[in-house]
Amino acid sequence: MPMKNQILTFFAVLTLFSCDNTLDINADYDVENVVYGLLDKDLDTQWVRLHRTYLGEDGILSGAVQSDSLYFDTAAIYLAQLNASGNVVNTYEFYRKDTSILEPGVFTTENYRMYWTDAPIDKAFEYRIRGFIPGNNNFEAVTPIVGNVNITKPRGFQKISFGISAAEIKWDAAINARLYQGYLHFRYKEAPRNNPLDSTIKTLTYALPVRTGSNLNGNGTFVSEITYDSYFRFLKNNIGQTTDKVRVFKGMDVEIWAAADDYATYINVSQPSQGVVQEKPLYTNIDGGLGLFSSRAMGEQRDVKLSTTTLDSLWRGVFTCDMGWVDFQGLDSCICVDGDKICF
Repeated sequence: MPMKNQILTFFAVLTLFSCDNTLDINADYDVENVVYGLLDKDLDTQWVRLHRTYLGEDGILSGAVQSDSLYFDTAAIYLAQLNASGNVVNTYEFYRKDTSILEPGVFTTENYRMYWTDAPIDKAFEYRIRGFIPGNNNFEAVTPIVGNVNITKPRGFQKISFGISAAEIKWDAAINARLYQGYLHFRYKEAPRNNPLDSTIKTLTYALPVRTGSNLNGNGTFVSEITYDSYFRFLKNNIGQTTDKVRVFKGMDVEIWAAADDYATYINVSQPSQGVVQEKPLYTNIDGGLGLFSSRAMGEQRDVKLSTTTLDSLWRGVFTCDMGWVDFQGLDSCICVDGDKICF
């Protein structure tokens, strides 16, 4: 090969290997405000979480465990009560609270930071949050307030009955609510059979199907049905059979949670994808940031009892016999074992 061609080849190879092809994935990026808050008219304290996006060489989760990467140094946050014309009626300040009393998790437990206010929340008004952060973009969002969630069945001294007909949980639609989620909290006492005084109160929660409202004006009624078969199988599968314990039903608490429209959209968008495309769109209602500012409300009926026939099915039913449920018969306490009544 001629000398000239050798020199050209040498410099071509040198140029190829000396070129810097490094991609700097940690180049400058825009800091984003991340805001999460749900107003609840039935609570005396409202909480908001504010942090920022972060980027580091150790991966996306590295900043989550570092409080100086996760939080802004200073922030001023205010809540405004708005009338129907959008005018400010009252203004309240959020105050910062740091705590380390948390269970371990993804985010740092060192100076875990929240913001709170004792502003009274009235369902007749909308509320606007505004945040002012030195050296960064400010943010704001507005939400209506979810009204009362009125449970109509069970109500008062009504009992829940599982039988030939399914048990029914009914409630009225709430103003400004789009999504509803109900829960039945089944409370029972459990103790060793040889030492009934050494008892513990336990709770098992059954989630009702999520329901979506067709309007936001509080019109309509919802009914959720639970069959004997599905509920008593649920008790058997989650509490289990026993040969050395006794159990006594204590009461059932009914809760219905209602979510405002933006909250409902956020929940629906965040659900796992069922199709081939797994990527989900990002939903936020924060102007000048990411996250969610919305409202919720809860209706409840505490210490609801089971009907006499349902209690009878509990202690000796086809699914719940051998679970140690006690039936008090005069001076005797009886349980079901292999379909037979055992009293002591």
